[in-house]
Amino acid sequence: MRDVQLIAGMMGLYAGIIGVLALFPKSRRLPGKPPNMRRPGGILTRLVGKDWRRKSEEKAILAQWPTLLESMAVAVSAGMDPLRAFEICAGKTYGPLRRALEKVIVRLHSGMSLPAALAVMEGEGIHVARRLRATLAQAEALGTPVASVLEALAVEYYTLEKQRLEGTINSLPVKLSVVTVMFLLPPVLIISVMPHVLMFIQSGW
Repeated sequence: MRDVQLIAGMMGLYAGIIGVLALFPKSRRLPGKPPNMRRPGGILTRLVGKDWRRKSEEKAILAQWPTLLESMAVAVSAGMDPLRAFEICAGKTYGPLRRALEKVIVRLHSGMSLPAALAVMEGEGIHVARRLRATLAQAEALGTPVASVLEALAVEYYTLEKQRLEGTINSLPVKLSVVTVMFLLPPVLIISVMPHVLMFIQSGW
């Protein structure tokens, strides 16, 4: 009975440590330290959170970008001006891409050309705008039909998005293995090893 209680206590201690690390209040500060030193993990947490948000926004933008290009190609094929097609198709997006495209539309209404507005969008960290800007500039310089160029670019981004999803699916076994090792393996080791350790101690060592 004492062995079972000891094992249960160790498992409870392990779970408690994980819970404290996961639920440590962000408002906890160390007194007597400068503001930038009161939370040693605060800077790292903000950096990790910022990087995670940036990657999430990039994924959301990449997921909608092929559809945006395809819609623009259809609108241009129907005889619409590329600038007007961009404005209409941008209104059908959502999330981070919608916010970025609204800034581009504001610049367009202020008199900026579409390639220049896309260049500013690229400078804000949305790198997919570079290909669209270069494609539109090349089509205008060479006289290539804009609709055909946009369709080809949409197919390319559809392929990239498919490859990204396949990579995410292929990485799931590795991520699940990490979760198994961190949260399931230690309790199993405690349950399987501790009885032998206790028997060795009780044998008179």
